[in-house]
Amino acid sequence: MNYVIGLDTGTTGVKAKIYNLQGGIVAEAYREYGCVYPRPGWVDQDINMLSRSNDEVLSEVIGTSGLDPREIKAVSFSTQRCLHLFVDESGRLLRDGMGISWQDTRCGAEVAWMNEHIGVERYYDIVGMPPSVVWTAPHILWAQRNEPETMARTAKVLTTQEWFLRQMGATDGWYQDYSNGSLYGLMNIRTFDWDDGLLAEMGIDRSLLPELVPSGTQVGTVDAAAAARTGLAEGTPLIVGGGDQQCAAVGAGVISAGLAEVTLGTAGVSIAHQDQPRFDPACRINCSASAVPGEKLWISEGLQAAAASSYRWFRDSIGYLGKFVESQTGQNAFDVLNGMAAKVPAGSQGLLYLPYLAGSVAPHFDSDARGCFLGLTFAHGTGAMARAVMEGVSLETRDILEFFTRMGTPLDEIRLSGGATRSRLWCQIQTDIYGRPTVALEESECAVLGAAVIGAVGAGVFSSTREAVDAMVRVTATYEPDAAAHARYDELFAVFTKAYRSLADGEVFRGISQFQTEHSGELAG
Repeated sequence: MNYVIGLDTGTTGVKAKIYNLQGGIVAEAYREYGCVYPRPGWVDQDINMLSRSNDEVLSEVIGTSGLDPREIKAVSFSTQRCLHLFVDESGRLLRDGMGISWQDTRCGAEVAWMNEHIGVERYYDIVGMPPSVVWTAPHILWAQRNEPETMARTAKVLTTQEWFLRQMGATDGWYQDYSNGSLYGLMNIRTFDWDDGLLAEMGIDRSLLPELVPSGTQVGTVDAAAAARTGLAEGTPLIVGGGDQQCAAVGAGVISAGLAEVTLGTAGVSIAHQDQPRFDPACRINCSASAVPGEKLWISEGLQAAAASSYRWFRDSIGYLGKFVESQTGQNAFDVLNGMAAKVPAGSQGLLYLPYLAGSVAPHFDSDARGCFLGLTFAHGTGAMARAVMEGVSLETRDILEFFTRMGTPLDEIRLSGGATRSRLWCQIQTDIYGRPTVALEESECAVLGAAVIGAVGAGVFSSTREAVDAMVRVTATYEPDAAAHARYDELFAVFTKAYRSLADGEVFRGISQFQTEHSGELAG
């Protein structure tokens, strides 16, 4: 029999799964890890740690599967986008192996420079995205200005997929798929190539960037060293995958117009498939590259910097009662909090959560935005706060979906994926806030499945992406919106958007951000 492996190497952990060709999970393994926060707003991650974690989950998943490794026909990666790293001419990691995360906001001055000297509209017209601290481009500018000794030794600025493929045996080059490449903020979204005019204007040498190829491209095979580390068979095809959110779209079956997908994982991403590039006149919704294998296609995309990670933060910092119950009874801490939240009515008794723990990306692109609870009273307990976090993240998603519809994008069906789908309560909250039916999938971790689908198509196991999706992606539940709850959420959504606007226009967010920057040493201590 034939099997495929998908790896999703994300911000907070890596998951590896072996799938059969019907989308069934044969074995899986997971490793959790974290980031490093040297200053407020700065987020680094240890690239060597990520590589070791990849090896560990591959070794475990193959060992526990009971399969002959030669039955595995492809390995493909889903990777967190815009975590970028610097390597020298010999391919060695610089900066002590520390990459700069997509959650990092240190390059605010460089984004301001891009806004002034390139212009938001012209930049958006080229790359399909407005300038933002999330993309790789302004971080390269930051490194040029603040770490010239690093840049003097840098031969390539990469994201993690190119690094992982090289570590596994794809040693002929540094290969980047279009979907990850488009999030550099340097790729022309019409030509699917690095934009030489933009590179010249920003003073970035084209030679620093990896080679762009379509998702589903085979770029090598597992070499002897990687086989020894992981248990994979030497010669297993290595297939270029995609950015985690584009992989999630493939894993959710969102490969044709009219379909959309909402992923609430560490980050939140709303994606609508497009057969042609669709641009937002307000320059707030990204037009980026799809990960459909072998194709040059597009997605409309809205990114939330903190989604399910907001709930994880709440669990660890405020809702630690859930972790206490887990330690005493074995019941999952999130299930404890979900049970408490379920007892609270829609709207959380007027408690509003703004989920900007890592700033706002779409639709505001405001790196100064900060998370907060508004409306706290003595009546609000842990359950209300837990529900408010779920609602706040979903209200931010609705803010993005509203832009999709104003652009004329059809939303015939919304498919839900990511860690939030493990909570039926959160699925229903999303449905009630969006005001339209949603579909949950058998495989909630769509990014892993999407990587496996891309690998299977790239290795020739399936003849087309449609054939692979029809075989491997399965729907399990449909949620219908409750009219009364939706009406209440309409009221709350109006308050939510006004709250952001008031805090941003009143420079409250900017003042807090400046205070944090000026007193970073005290805060870190």
